[in-house]
Amino acid sequence: MLPKVSLDEIYFHDLCHPWKDALVVKLLGKNIGYNVLKDQLTKMWKLQGQFEIMDIDQGFYIVRCEMPSDREKIVTEGPWIVFSHYLAVSQWSPEFAGPEAKIEKTLVFVHFLGLNLLYYDESFLLALASTVGTPIRVDKNTLKFKRGKFTRICVEIDLTKLVIDKVWVNDHWYKVQY
Repeated sequence: MLPKVSLDEIYFHDLCHPWKDALVVKLLGKNIGYNVLKDQLTKMWKLQGQFEIMDIDQGFYIVRCEMPSDREKIVTEGPWIVFSHYLAVSQWSPEFAGPEAKIEKTLVFVHFLGLNLLYYDESFLLALASTVGTPIRVDKNTLKFKRGKFTRICVEIDLTKLVIDKVWVNDHWYKVQY
């Protein structure tokens, strides 16, 4: 007996259009104020253009960038960490509903501790990272052999699944640190 509203598909598409390039962000495990978050993101992202941030519900924010290159930077150059907490970033979709929204994926840095230096090859490291998530990129310092204790690879992980804590590579176990 409660009222229901249905929209014409074309009208619905028109309503979605201004938001098609928006991002949804949420700071995992910590709530901070709007102004503090906006200041931290401004300093951290160092975008070329302006961006808008709107608080919506349950600690979620919508971000819209003036320049497509800035949006791309936010999506690809993470993970972003604010006050020692990961900032989950995802593409806005029409299905997003704040009260019911959940963060299921986020970018993190994965370290393979003590990995033999002969494996410090970008294609091998990306393949290795695929054992724990979706590989995004290998850190430049890892590729330049600046760090030998661990690799640093950006990976998108599924937060609904158990994390992998070690991997077997050519007769040796290597610990995985997130």
